[in-house]
Amino acid sequence: MSQQQKSLNELLKWSIINQATEKEDASAEGAPKKPAEKIDPGIIDAILGRSDSQMMLEALQVIKNPQATNDEKELAWEDFEMLIQQIDNASNIENMKMWPPILEELKNSNPKFREQAAWVCGTATQNNPKAQAAFLKENGLAAVIGLLSDPEIYIRAKAIYALSGAIKHFEPALEEFKNQDGFKTLVTLLNTESDLSLLRKTVFLINTLLIQDPTCSKQLAQLQLIHALDTILKQHMEDEDMVEKTLVTLRTFFNVSSSPIHPATLALIRPKVLEAKEKYGSLILDSEAWADLEKRTA
Repeated sequence: MSQQQKSLNELLKWSIINQATEKEDASAEGAPKKPAEKIDPGIIDAILGRSDSQMMLEALQVIKNPQATNDEKELAWEDFEMLIQQIDNASNIENMKMWPPILEELKNSNPKFREQAAWVCGTATQNNPKAQAAFLKENGLAAVIGLLSDPEIYIRAKAIYALSGAIKHFEPALEEFKNQDGFKTLVTLLNTESDLSLLRKTVFLINTLLIQDPTCSKQLAQLQLIHALDTILKQHMEDEDMVEKTLVTLRTFFNVSSSPIHPATLALIRPKVLEAKEKYGSLILDSEAWADLEKRTA
């Protein structure tokens, strides 16, 4: 029997008892009325449901409770993340002053909780300017950038997710990201990351940010983005999706860059562009895109 069924049975039992008490009182002339039995508030909560803010608070209390087991905390994180998928609940994190305790968990010694904290940060800020502003105000960006060098791959992946949510389509956060050498961290990741899934996500994020703010190209040129993309093509030419994302990002960089690119840099990557065209052709890019890449690397 589920908890809700138990609660319904308790409520039914309470109703029957009190109806019987009323009938007995009515038939007993002059007898004092018995007080109605009080219903357990927990039963009412189970029937009517607690508010989302109350459930968020309770989940965070478990997360921060040193006596709670790891399993209890993991479940609380999952519940919290599910609740903040609703944009109003995500915005309410700031109103309930929950950002500081959540951001503390990004430094938790337990890697699982670092991952879940980053997951919550990404979900809360995704397409939510109010939450993005609150996250930025609470210095969440620096903490997430720090996680990009975490020893655990799955945490680095969640850090990319959180970073994407925090800065996409939100210029103040992107400016702060630049100021904190965020692009340097991303390019370093391109040069050192061995996990293909994470590498794809990083390349895709760079492409998105170049489209969002073309001025990012200047900083990325200084960080030798083309060299990093060339290395990816050399190491992962057999991965069609990786090659496609890399070439799309390369083309975006060419299209938004306002500074001339050194001929030696273009000569460096041209052979891999031609190799990719020979190998994949129209499977990954249309004829216009290939012509553009060939022209720009000539």
